[in-house]
Amino acid sequence: MTMLVKDVMVRNPIVLRPEQSVFSARELMLIHEYECLFVVDDKRHPVGVVTTLFTNLEEPKKTVEKVMKTEFQVIRDNQTVQEAAHMFTTGGVSMLAMPVVDEEGAVTGILRIKELVQDLVTPVKEGALSPESGVIYLSMTRTEEKEKLWLDRIREHNLRPAVTQVGANAEKLPIKMRESAIVAAIAFGVIKEDTREKTSVSNAIRDIILQLKMISPGLGGGFKVGVVRGEGRIAVAAFGRCGHALANSPEQIFMGSSII
Repeated sequence: MTMLVKDVMVRNPIVLRPEQSVFSARELMLIHEYECLFVVDDKRHPVGVVTTLFTNLEEPKKTVEKVMKTEFQVIRDNQTVQEAAHMFTTGGVSMLAMPVVDEEGAVTGILRIKELVQDLVTPVKEGALSPESGVIYLSMTRTEEKEKLWLDRIREHNLRPAVTQVGANAEKLPIKMRESAIVAAIAFGVIKEDTREKTSVSNAIRDIILQLKMISPGLGGGFKVGVVRGEGRIAVAAFGRCGHALANSPEQIFMGSSII
């Protein structure tokens, strides 16, 4: 049976009102460990999203309405987790979570990346693994044992995986991440020593760097980078921390893809 969004979403999530202060939003994020919070109107329709980026940088007395972003995607609880994974990979820089809405458009839950990837293992056993979902899992592995497990599992689905780690300051991070990903992809047999194929990896890394610059402008970081090649396309994910105080920064995942 295919796993649905309603099977993994957070029900009755904490939400914000437009008139709340940025300071209160930040408190809620820290206490409840939310990467972002959605802002709703009187009918619980989502009207915006506030991320850790804004709550850290803006003046605390400002209202949520002044700093929230209004570009986000919504999802229904009867959609599949595979559909959700695809939306996360194509959704842009603020796609840390999506509000789950009912037929009237009211928020009934949220779907975060961390809930999604924890449960993608079930569909993997039942059906085909996509490059996008595979690379998420691979990049989020924390031990050599888990890393090997996911390298093997991805290969079982006729995909080609590679993994590496990279860390650098903001100035060097784009070059270091691009070089590390391309070298790892060649070493693991994901791509050939070919300009066209290396460019495909580079284009996917470009997407990730653009997201990084929006989330943490002027800051470097340390990441585990996964690369997975499927039929006609390649997916790259970088999971880790960015910022001045890396030990205290929230872990985030950034994804890019390219035709190959």
